[in-house]
Amino acid sequence: MKKQSSKSLKFMEYIMNHPSAKVGTVAKKFGITPSLGYQLRKKALENQIGVFAPPEMVPMPDPRLPDLASTVDKTLDARAANYGTFKDGAALMQSIKRTMAAHAAKHDKTFADDQWEALEMIVHKMGRIVNGNPDVVDHWVDIAGYATLVADRLQGKAR
Repeated sequence: MKKQSSKSLKFMEYIMNHPSAKVGTVAKKFGITPSLGYQLRKKALENQIGVFAPPEMVPMPDPRLPDLASTVDKTLDARAANYGTFKDGAALMQSIKRTMAAHAAKHDKTFADDQWEALEMIVHKMGRIVNGNPDVVDHWVDIAGYATLVADRLQGKAR
């Protein structure tokens, strides 16, 4: 069995600790040929010489925290009570958005990003009101907020 030179062992140790290092550059640093460097890197990777890497630890879920799937289900059920079913709301909102986009295109209207986003968010809130519970105050406040953001920006007060 052929004994590895000190240069080869140092090269292999370095390359294992710096896997993204360029073999040619590292080979030059340790005074070996790039060809030998590639051979040594292959050998080091096959044998994991000079490196001990414990298996990656997978964090265990905290038993004090609620089950994520259960939390998501509870959240979705609560939202459905206030917003109606997602499918029905999406159909309503997308229909209004398509109508707005077609009308704007027909009349060669262009909008700033904040204007169009505000319109779409207002449609989203309108859809929640019409499809779900119209007495959720946040929907109405959000509509006023989106309109105010655009109005403020048009008056020089961007936020």
